[in-house]
Amino acid sequence: MTEKKRTLLDIDPADRARLLASATAYAAGRRTYVVGAVSDVVAANAGRLDAAAREALADAIRPAADAGDSIDAPAWTRALAALETAAPDDLDGLDGNAVDLRILLFCAFRHDMGGDAGLWTRLLEDPTALDGQWCAIAARDLYEAGYAPQGAPEPPIQHLEPLGDAGDPAWADVYMALVGGAE
Repeated sequence: MTEKKRTLLDIDPADRARLLASATAYAAGRRTYVVGAVSDVVAANAGRLDAAAREALADAIRPAADAGDSIDAPAWTRALAALETAAPDDLDGLDGNAVDLRILLFCAFRHDMGGDAGLWTRLLEDPTALDGQWCAIAARDLYEAGYAPQGAPEPPIQHLEPLGDAGDPAWADVYMALVGGAE
């Protein structure tokens, strides 16, 4: 059987490296399906990273690979091996299967929430980068974390009440872009 891959995001190399680093930081130690998804995408894209980005990811992954955790270690070990042996690949985009890429985006987004919103602002400027379902779930996450501005529409999917008021205008702008409004 041939594994199907497709380019989901046509992003610049720095943003690609940041997505992979953020998703890896979020997934490390989770002991859930996200570890396999994130490690598979890291391995599939290892050759598209420059040496510094590969080394930074390897440094982040090595403790999880070396931990001996029977759940996470095999996946991180495969990703680490791919990073250490990757042949240069100058293709654009971020490859992997659609499910793994969606999981990677969610992991990176959840890691980045409350930090620098710049990457997510850039991705939302491209109408083909993130699909509607992804945007709805990400909006829910921001809403529940208190990043929706006062009086903003609620996310279009089931949600909890906001857990506070984070008051970060950059993330408020991301929230408004996700729900299709303008601040």
